[in-house]
Amino acid sequence: MSQVLVGVACFVVRRVGGEPQFLVGHRQGSSLAPDTWGLPGGHLEVGEEWETCIQRELLEECGIHVPRPRHVATTNDILGDVGKHYVTVFMAAELDSYPLDDAGEPLNVQLMEPEYCKRWAWVTWDELRRRQAPLRDACAAAGQGTSSRQCGCIETIQLDKLFFSLEHLEELHGDKPLPWLAPPRTLTAVP
Repeated sequence: MSQVLVGVACFVVRRVGGEPQFLVGHRQGSSLAPDTWGLPGGHLEVGEEWETCIQRELLEECGIHVPRPRHVATTNDILGDVGKHYVTVFMAAELDSYPLDDAGEPLNVQLMEPEYCKRWAWVTWDELRRRQAPLRDACAAAGQGTSSRQCGCIETIQLDKLFFSLEHLEELHGDKPLPWLAPPRTLTAVP
């Protein structure tokens, strides 16, 4: 390990019936952690701000723009078995102003780099921790996939292998819910 690399990943959050779901991708074609599930993101470039990095990565990978990503966590990921050391900066952004189809799916999520990502799906934190979720194909609304709703079947995705930084974040939080997935607080004026 001759250098520390900086990765930036984003919890792209939507709320369905008040329940927070976030976007995960099934990685492929990568020498580092292939066939794993992870958040959208990538490497921080020299001189780049975290917010700018994640906005660039989300456009490149998902075809979406998030106006206000915010820092929510950081992990120090030492991967001795592959000789890598990463610091991963986790951001979060709410999809609160995106156009939705009739089923409530954001129309904008696209599979922009199919050579690196097999599919995008929406999961909850509890589903991720259980390593199993119903298929909520994020690209079905854009015509790039078939959701279980469209084909009339019930499909389940297995989240058995997580990308190392997401797995590390899960270990750090244990059974505790992630604060950035909590419902937004409403401030009440004091009389």
